[in-house]
Amino acid sequence: MFAIMGYGFYKYGIGVREKNELAREKMWARIHLIPMLQAEEDRDMVRRYLADQAREKELLGTETRPYHSDRFVRPHYVVTPEEVAK
Repeated sequence: MFAIMGYGFYKYGIGVREKNELAREKMWARIHLIPMLQAEEDRDMVRRYLADQAREKELLGTETRPYHSDRFVRPHYVVTPEEVAK
């Protein structure tokens, strides 16, 4: 009986170690993928921004600047609800 319990605890311990190793591997994979995904999102945002600027220049005939700088400012969108709950 003790041999069977000992074998069960042994297999359980191996399973816990394997689960922890897979969780650590998943965490490190995410850590290493985040900069690449952020860079892809930034490239897409710049592409959309430049397309919007070109469309604006085509429609208005001139380039408008809401800011007094050439530095790229990431656009911020605020979603407001149509109806305010009371």
